[in-house]
Amino acid sequence: MTDRTEILAQLARLAAANAHRHLADRLCDAARLILNAAGAWIAVEEGTSRLTLSATDDRAGELEDLQDVLGQGPCLTASRDLAPVTTIVREQPDPRWPEFSRAAWQRVGPTTIQAVPMRPGGQQFGVLAAYFTDDGPTESDDAALFLAAAIGAALLRDPELTDDPESDGRWSARAEVHQATGMVVVQLRIQPEDALAILRAHAYAHDTSLAEVAHLVVTRQLDFRGEA
Repeated sequence: MTDRTEILAQLARLAAANAHRHLADRLCDAARLILNAAGAWIAVEEGTSRLTLSATDDRAGELEDLQDVLGQGPCLTASRDLAPVTTIVREQPDPRWPEFSRAAWQRVGPTTIQAVPMRPGGQQFGVLAAYFTDDGPTESDDAALFLAAAIGAALLRDPELTDDPESDGRWSARAEVHQATGMVVVQLRIQPEDALAILRAHAYAHDTSLAEVAHLVVTRQLDFRGEA
């Protein structure tokens, strides 16, 4: 296992670079480099909502968005079970997440995903995930857990996130999903859980993101009373 002191030193050194970028983006890219991954992303949780706080590239964002839309996948399992999850996306679907496996295979092909809960101080905060296109993870689960906890602790102390969450567009996007869910509740007279499921289904069917569908609803470009 990589020495924890070395992990913290690498994280601090990498996060200090490119100071003009958002802290979450710097930490996410640092995680990618420390884990020797092709890409990485950070998803945080607020109640029953999830937000992709940062992704190093389009593939990383797409892998998280598929889980958000489908409501299943290794990141959700890692968050629920409070334990690391590693899986290989292959042509044969993983029975734990059959819809996610099929969709991920079609979108990105053979890929290994490592999802690790971020639990700074024992508080579940979200998930740090990475994907690999060659040999898979080189760091142990213990090292990845420590790295995830360190990143979670840094983000919990990020004033851009804790003092004024509405100032960051990514938090605003999640607020828009919440607003859109309420509008669909009114449109169709259904429960919030069902409204969110409809938003996810629409996003998946139209090959777009949940945030983009929510924006269409909030700006009244999409009204589900007119859906066939």
